[in-house]
Amino acid sequence: MTPNHDRITWTLTLVFFALGGVWLASSFFSTPSTIGADAAPDSASSDSEATDDVAQADATAAATEDSAPDRAQSFTISVSGDIIIHERVGQAAEVSPGVYDFNPLFAPVQNLIASRDFSICHLEVPISSTNQDLSFSNAAFRAPMELPAALKAAGFDSCSLASNHAWDSGVSSVTSTIDQLNAVQLPHVGIANSAEEAAKNWQFNVLGNILGHLSYTYGHNNPDEANGGVPAYAVAVIDEATILADAARQRAAGSEFTIVSLHWGDEFQNDLTEQQATLGPRLLASPDIDLIIGHHAHVPQRVEEIDGEYIAYGLGNLLSNQSSSAPECPTQCTLDSQDGVLLDFVVERDANDTLKVATVIANPTWVDVGGTWKIISTDNPPQVGVELDPVTLAESGARTRATLGIN
Repeated sequence: MTPNHDRITWTLTLVFFALGGVWLASSFFSTPSTIGADAAPDSASSDSEATDDVAQADATAAATEDSAPDRAQSFTISVSGDIIIHERVGQAAEVSPGVYDFNPLFAPVQNLIASRDFSICHLEVPISSTNQDLSFSNAAFRAPMELPAALKAAGFDSCSLASNHAWDSGVSSVTSTIDQLNAVQLPHVGIANSAEEAAKNWQFNVLGNILGHLSYTYGHNNPDEANGGVPAYAVAVIDEATILADAARQRAAGSEFTIVSLHWGDEFQNDLTEQQATLGPRLLASPDIDLIIGHHAHVPQRVEEIDGEYIAYGLGNLLSNQSSSAPECPTQCTLDSQDGVLLDFVVERDANDTLKVATVIANPTWVDVGGTWKIISTDNPPQVGVELDPVTLAESGARTRATLGIN
């Protein structure tokens, strides 16, 4: 064998190993992916693969063990306020009869969502599969089928769906919503098509760290008594024992950090209800729950630290038509119903190899109700395309920070 041939062989070998190293690195340092064992059977995530429950714990443990050498020691979770598609919001997104594009409404805050390591939305309304059955009524919502694609494009990695509107039109509200979210490969928690699907642990590999996500609501507007009531598996309802058991299953299946989304509180009230003030701290005291995120009040509520862990009781509205100046809501909606926040939680691995929230950062948002209905960052509003009053934005941001208790 000639010296030149030896050099060529050695060079090709080095290239092979280098490419292998790049592939391994990309498997951990990429967008969050669902852990194969924990995705619901119908999940459309390209990075997930459903397996049976028997293999679930072993598969997740293996994923955690394999990722340990390369897992990031710090990452950022972003959580949003409520997303409600009222009629005026739908009109702002309608580009031709029956066709909608919600991307421009999210565009001004896309960088705040997509740049985070794991971003969660709270989708409060069911989704249509045809756009032939749209409804923008508070009695029974059915949002355009284009909305999930816009949520995905904005950078959301998971959405909590348990809300009082999840069963607005009965079983079709759940099945259609799941179908449309699966179609764009956007994971979701809080509603399910079956008891088996509801029992799955939604877990996510975020830079090598295993996160769990759960979602529950105080109840639903449509009790569906004529059809025997809402199936327990279809919409996850707040029950302390159930939440604690579900969180324990998440931990046993390998979740290192579990987030619980709760749809609770009184609408348009900054003050906490008794349920929020008492149940929240009890749940957070569980060793299996690391962060609680609240929705439904449609106005910001305070963030509370308890023994190094956090409850964000309410994040206001990310997208809605609720405003004290909106003709559709002349008395009920308060000034701060246009206020919301993309709340960042910087999570770090401590000396005990435990994931803990180290820093909380507020990114206040404001909905341009009556104008473009775009979601505006009060700190960094767009310079073109939207006529905005800087005083209004500054006052909104100051209100939100004061209510949250975060500078």
